[in-house]
Amino acid sequence: MRISDAITQYVQYRTDLGYKFVSKRFILNAFANFMGSESELRDITVEQCSRYLYEKGCKQGSVTIYWFCIHTILNCFFKWCSERGFLDSVPLPTFKPKKPSAYVPYIYSAEELASIFSYALCYRKRFNVFYPEMVQAVLKTIYFLGLRPSEAIRLLISDIHLYEGNYALVRETKFYKSRIVPFNSQVSSMFSDILLWRQSHGIACDGEMPLFVDKRGKGFKMSGIQEAFRLICNAAGIHRADMDTSHSDVRLMDLRHTFATNRMTAWYKEGRDVQAMLPLLSTYLGHDHLDSTAVYITFTPELLREASEKFESYHKGDKL
Repeated sequence: MRISDAITQYVQYRTDLGYKFVSKRFILNAFANFMGSESELRDITVEQCSRYLYEKGCKQGSVTIYWFCIHTILNCFFKWCSERGFLDSVPLPTFKPKKPSAYVPYIYSAEELASIFSYALCYRKRFNVFYPEMVQAVLKTIYFLGLRPSEAIRLLISDIHLYEGNYALVRETKFYKSRIVPFNSQVSSMFSDILLWRQSHGIACDGEMPLFVDKRGKGFKMSGIQEAFRLICNAAGIHRADMDTSHSDVRLMDLRHTFATNRMTAWYKEGRDVQAMLPLLSTYLGHDHLDSTAVYITFTPELLREASEKFESYHKGDKL
């Protein structure tokens, strides 16, 4: 059996089970192209797989997290093939390099957030595809609502409810569920301004149109907004001081991490029962388990200080 045919069957099997399987399919197809789509599955060797892993999963000579991501995807695919008699054994190297330390998200300061939103309007001299106002709006939406970037760019105009409780309906989430994300009056005003801006520029406001569109009237693509964010951070001079070869620089996704961390910090400052509030944050972010939410909370110096002060107050017997 050709490797391309095996991948087609495997992807179909996974999607029939309800998995979106978009990024994993991309990685498997890239592996097939590397091997040659006409290559036979049984001809794949451990040496070839090892070469692919180290070519794609290394950066400047250091193994990255991506190495382990590729290894896991290929391992699941090869085991599936083996269980069906397409392979006699899994052709992956048994030795694994040392896994890089866990990635620590970058938490933007208030000043950095202000710079990001400001530079979104002027990070390049000519905006050939994007309206700078739309770029700024989608970045603000990701942060103010704590959305995944993919959730923000998929919002439709009809998903924004300004006069029925101020909430956004987030569809097609990572875990195949929709959820309601409420927002305050300031965010409501922001969305009102977006719709008024669209009208003033002759952009249709049909309910089923994407909320954020480019100059062609098409919804944003993830690659486009990620590239724009990279240019914005370069223009604003925002970079990780601890960046090394195994980890990336500041990321668009870090806006969501910043939202969660800042929400926790605010609750401590307000004297809230943070343990009781965590399930609310988890639901707001679209998580089923608190463990998933914990990944988004980074203990910044400010958060540690607020938590320590509350613990000290509790230890002294003060009323919380």
